Amino acid sequence: MAQCSGNELMKEECENHEKCMKMIQAVLDGSATPDEIEHFKNNIEVCKPCVDGYELEKSIKESLKTKVSKVCCPQKTIEQLKVKIGIGLLLILGLVIKIKVIQEIFI
Repeated sequence: MAQCSGNELMKEECENHEKCMKMIQAVLDGSATPDEIEHFKNNIEVCKPCVDGYELEKSIKESLKTKVSKVCCPQKTIEQLKVKIGIGLLLILGLVIKIKVIQEIFI
C-alpha cells in the first residue's frame, strides 16, 4: 500500500474500479448527486487507482476544453440538411403507402 495524506495507507488495487470510474465521470461532468459527490470526496484519497483515474480523466476533460472549439454550422448547411431530411421522409411515406396498397390488393 502507498502512503496518502495523513497516516492512512492507500489501496494499490480497487475492487470496484469500473464502478468508481463511472462515479468519477459523473463527478467531472456534473451529473453526480450531492450524496454521490460526498461519497466520492470521502473515499477518493484512499485508493491509488481511483486517484490516478480521477487525475487522468480531469486532465483529459481540461485538455479537450482548451483544444476543441465550438463552431456553429453554416445556415446554408442546416437548410440543406432540412431539405434532405424532408425528402427522405416523403420517400419513406411513399413507400409505406405503396406497401399498404399492395397489402390491400393481395390480402
